[in-house]
Amino acid sequence: QKAYDEVDRVFGPDPSIRPTYQQVTQLAYINQIMKESLRLYPPAPAFSVYPYNEEVICGYKLRKGITVNILVGALHRDPEVWGPRAEIFDPENFSPAAESARPAWAWKPFGNGQRACIGRGFAMHEAALALGMILQRYKLIDHQRYQMKLKETLTIKPDGFKIKVKPREARDRANAPAAVTTSAAAPRVATAAPATRPTHNTPLSVLYGSNLGTAEEFAHRLAETAEINGFATQFGALDQNIGAPPKDTGLVIFCSSYNGAPPDNAAKFVNWLQNEAAPDAFAGVRYTVFGCGNREWNATYQSVPRMIDERIAELGGVRIAPRGEGDARDDLDGQYEDWFAALRPKAAEAFGLQATLDRETRTQPLYNIEPASPQGSNPAVNSAGAKIARVLENRELLTAPDRSTRHIEVALPEGATYRAGDHLAVVPRNDATLVAAIAKRLGHSADDVVRLRGAEGRRALLPLDEPVSVGKLLSDYVELQQVATRKQIQTMAEHTRCPVTRPKLESLCGETEEAAAAYRAEVLAKRKSVYDLLEEFPACELPLSAFLEMTPLLQPRYYSISSSPKIEPRRCTVTVGVVAAPARSGRGAYRGVCSNYLAARQPDEAIFAAVRETKAGFRLPEDTKAPLIMVGPGTGLAPFRGFLQERAALKKEGATLGPAMLFFGCRRPDQDFLYADELKAYAADGIVELHTAFSRMDGQPKTYVQDLVRAQQDRVWALIEAGAITYICGDGGKMEPDVKRALVEIYCARKNATPEQGEAWINEMGASNRYVLDVWAGG
Repeated sequence: QKAYDEVDRVFGPDPSIRPTYQQVTQLAYINQIMKESLRLYPPAPAFSVYPYNEEVICGYKLRKGITVNILVGALHRDPEVWGPRAEIFDPENFSPAAESARPAWAWKPFGNGQRACIGRGFAMHEAALALGMILQRYKLIDHQRYQMKLKETLTIKPDGFKIKVKPREARDRANAPAAVTTSAAAPRVATAAPATRPTHNTPLSVLYGSNLGTAEEFAHRLAETAEINGFATQFGALDQNIGAPPKDTGLVIFCSSYNGAPPDNAAKFVNWLQNEAAPDAFAGVRYTVFGCGNREWNATYQSVPRMIDERIAELGGVRIAPRGEGDARDDLDGQYEDWFAALRPKAAEAFGLQATLDRETRTQPLYNIEPASPQGSNPAVNSAGAKIARVLENRELLTAPDRSTRHIEVALPEGATYRAGDHLAVVPRNDATLVAAIAKRLGHSADDVVRLRGAEGRRALLPLDEPVSVGKLLSDYVELQQVATRKQIQTMAEHTRCPVTRPKLESLCGETEEAAAAYRAEVLAKRKSVYDLLEEFPACELPLSAFLEMTPLLQPRYYSISSSPKIEPRRCTVTVGVVAAPARSGRGAYRGVCSNYLAARQPDEAIFAAVRETKAGFRLPEDTKAPLIMVGPGTGLAPFRGFLQERAALKKEGATLGPAMLFFGCRRPDQDFLYADELKAYAADGIVELHTAFSRMDGQPKTYVQDLVRAQQDRVWALIEAGAITYICGDGGKMEPDVKRALVEIYCARKNATPEQGEAWINEMGASNRYVLDVWAGG
């Protein structure tokens, strides 16, 4: 009956109204029932683990690497964990209090670790939806008095299980209320803000760790929403807020990972959290975490935000809501919105507030536009900590007619230093043609000079009360080519009066599954920007003020430095692949913002740049005799050119060099063999063993760097056995996983090991900084 009552309360009595995603997430007791069912009858009977080292467990000696099978059924019915009623079906085993008091490893119906079922969340959501809709409609009748009998196929399931149903009538629903949310078809619509703000002044720290600005942007949005709803908000980077927070302060952390390492402005905080924080540093602090990541780096996906979340709990923190996850390869903004929707009522309950956090309601626009005459500063440059650098050389490296890679030499900003393997962060400018087109579409000329007036009490990232041209706002301050988010599309819909166009926009940004699917297919997959949609829907009357409010600050782009300071400490070079291809949207060409900006710079032109130290252990070892394996096709060669320059300089100084292998790949030796003469000279001088793979050679099969790694496996394995560090730079979506797979295969062949043991070995290499990455998302 408790399940019926919950469904009636959440879904309401009318089965013709489709449940929303948010409603399904509110079926707490239904989820307890499903989890308890999976406890007693897990579909998969076992999973395997193995010890990293020799262990003695319960008197049994386990050798390193031996396979240990965990029987899930026995694990789920262990009386020491589940108590004397372990064999009895009881959904209260999964009440929030019971779950928090029980170790996480006691319930493993979906497998274990990185090989656990990736569809778990979808499966549970889908099952809750189905069960909720069944209970909303039907009364279930056990006419057979069924007793469980298991049928074993690939998984286990009940054998001969049948029930009867009959439609539920009004009298079956005990005072059923209307559904707890609005119609499923309703899109996200900004509502009018109350005439006066709440004034409870609950202290709330909103902190972020962010290299590329995504986590910072989400943190800014939540901080502003909290302020509108009466919180006394503190906003800043994690490294600026090291130390135990006051016990009465709420805490929301947004953080990303970079190859498993924290962002630059969170590294000190993470070190303090892991190694220095007192055992009760977060005692009683109510907190939650939202992580930004990219599933292309599956081994380290969400590793830093997950660690922060778990560590704060270990130090006494009390979760307001479960950690949220955003995947940059998917609908990241939609994932944030879904997490925030679930957070709102829980935050109100945690802080004893009468009302939930409203969405970002507005009493007035953030920016009001008025005519002015120019002056100005650059918030994008200030945010990145960039300073003036100067281009010294800019030359083409390819002979291919349809592609471009530039060698760019830069005089570093005053006081800047670097090491081989570091990055150069460059703040670009948006393309002038695109800027002029967007300005025109928004009803302005790029030459119009305006002044931004901020709304009282709102956080503004753009400069206020300064005369600035529309062209400068659009070229220097904001991102113009990012994929439009559902929130941005909703804003476009709100500025569309056309009765034909508005529903089309709303169909891309609503909260229904159909809207989410339409957004993925029509916007996300085709990488459509706000400007693309403005061109597609000319009836939208979006003003410049709304465009600036919903557009994120322009972010720096990071390039691996392709030189060594031993050659010239005040200068560095970057090797830039210029991105230009037909747009996935089908409208014209897509041109990468920063690569095209840099490609057009002339000698002696100024740019804004800053050196960024690598956080991934991408450094030459202190011991010059240590063996090296380097894999870098295309512009992934960049940091290794710096490594080779440094090794050559060290050799001239009399240092003894250990062996080094370089695997470089390109299409054709006569078109895109980057720095060919340099590399061949280094090979001739004994600085490196050069291995090149060509994927478009006439009369030869396609060959990639992973193929060469396999072909040279004897030498590769000899260096690994001698303690080599393996460096990978380039595409993290396809190339790095393929090289990793080749190395695992070599290990398994040499050690007669299983694939699982091979995966454990490569992960252990990564943990000990002997397999280090500087990779980026492909495609």
